[in-house]
Order: sequence, then C-alpha cells, then structure tokens
Amino acid sequence: MVNKPDKNVSRLRRHRRVRGKISGTAACPRLDVFRSSKHIYAQLIDDVAGVTLASASSMDKDFEGFGGNIEAAKKVGMAIAKRAADKGITKAVYDRGGFVYHGRVKALAEGAREGGLEL
Repeated sequence: MVNKPDKNVSRLRRHRRVRGKISGTAACPRLDVFRSSKHIYAQLIDDVAGVTLASASSMDKDFEGFGGNIEAAKKVGMAIAKRAADKGITKAVYDRGGFVYHGRVKALAEGAREGGLEL
C-alpha cells in the first residue's frame, strides 16, 4: 500500500522552517500570504509587538470577481500595498506561508510591488 504524504502537513513544515528565518518589525513588517481554493488573504504583521498592521483579501466587501485566480491575487497584492502606503509602510519581508512561489502566490507579490511596496 502506498502512503500519500499530506500536502498541508508538508506546507506547515515548510512554513515553520521559513518562519524561523524571517521576522517582521514595525518598520519592515512581514507580508504573510494564505491561499485557499476559492480565496487569497494577505496580512502585514509586526512580529515584535504581535499585531496585524494591515490586511487585504478576496473576501473584502469592495472586492469584485472570483477570488481563486491570478487576477484576484494581483488585485489583493495591490490592495495590501495601498493600505500599507496609507499607514506609511514602504518596505516588507515576504512570507509565502510554505506555499510554492508560483501562480497566485507570485502574482500577489508582483501586485504588491506594482502598488509600491518594496519586497
């Protein structure tokens, strides 16, 4: 019998490994990403104080369209960059959350960069 590895357990293991190496501060917060099959979420987190500075997702009231594609991820990236700029944040550390830097995770980062956030 073949035992298939659990993808989420592997992702969480990768995420813990990455989180051991990066941390966010008030001046340079951590841009954390989570993606599900239908939506994508992004948060700017200050790990020193343990607070979320800004967030955006495809579940927001002002978001239009399907949240599970590359276009949606790019829109969310631009939205988080705009909210960061409103708070005076120009620089962030990108935390892909254990996901492969490809597709929607990559599109969100590119959207944030287009919006003026330096990753």
